[in-house]
Amino acid sequence: MTDDQRAKLMMYHRLLTFLTANLGDFTGTIVATLLPEYEQNIEDIHEAAAEQEAGTGAVTARRGQRRDVLAELLFRIEDTGKMIGQFLGDEAIVAAFNREPAYSRMPDEDLVTAADTLKTAATPLAAEFEARAFPATFLVDLQTKRDAFHASVPAGSTVGPTERIAQEILRQDLITGQFDTTATNRYTGDPASAPKLAEYTSARQVIRVRSQPLEVTLVATRSGNDVSGNVTLSRAAETGDTVTLRWREQGGPAIFTDGPVTNFPVGDTSTTASVTVSTANPVEVVARVIRGDGRQIDSAAVSAAVIV
Repeated sequence: MTDDQRAKLMMYHRLLTFLTANLGDFTGTIVATLLPEYEQNIEDIHEAAAEQEAGTGAVTARRGQRRDVLAELLFRIEDTGKMIGQFLGDEAIVAAFNREPAYSRMPDEDLVTAADTLKTAATPLAAEFEARAFPATFLVDLQTKRDAFHASVPAGSTVGPTERIAQEILRQDLITGQFDTTATNRYTGDPASAPKLAEYTSARQVIRVRSQPLEVTLVATRSGNDVSGNVTLSRAAETGDTVTLRWREQGGPAIFTDGPVTNFPVGDTSTTASVTVSTANPVEVVARVIRGDGRQIDSAAVSAAVIV
């Protein structure tokens, strides 16, 4: 759940407590009719949040990594395809590679569909792509990355707990608006009811507590081709947080290679992760922390050139 969703959930609890205690004030109104559904929706949100949390961890981390790899390739194919279309003066080609929204914001299934669409568009232009430094295997690579990501997406992911939370909150906000109108009409104009209106207004506030941005730092040491990194967070790890070391040859291509996924111990602020590199040359290493909700935070890149 996001910070805003948690804040709203706490407001729903406070409002439920107030309205239940003062239900006699709302006999015969829509409040009495909607209150049982309101209470059930709160339970449903908690249940979906628990499922969301249970679904995080190493599997989610691997899915996120595969998503990043696929999205990066799709971006390059899209960008190159549009350049090819412009060079050939063919607006239909440009349009075929013009995708919205950004791949980073696409739902899982839409990203898979985008991969299929771009592959179809790129296939007859394979020679043009190869002339622009794409490898001859790029269509096979695209299919491999597409299949690896697709295999990691759980069935029905777009209607999973995250979507359920969003839908339940939309319904709760609609019901809360009905409560607002009814409570205002019930308590306004009667001086004796002023304290209850003030109590309702207080319960109705959404108190947002923003989490401070998470910062990740890395200290790495190298022995032969084995790199060990001490990863430190600016606040304690939460359920589902994982970390992986990513490496690339210093001064080499921009793409990093991911190491094994390590679960970050809940409540700790530091842990150790490792990766085996495939070169004797100096490398750069980054620690990527993937939060339980899927957000990714990278450390600054550090050099692991010293072999001890």
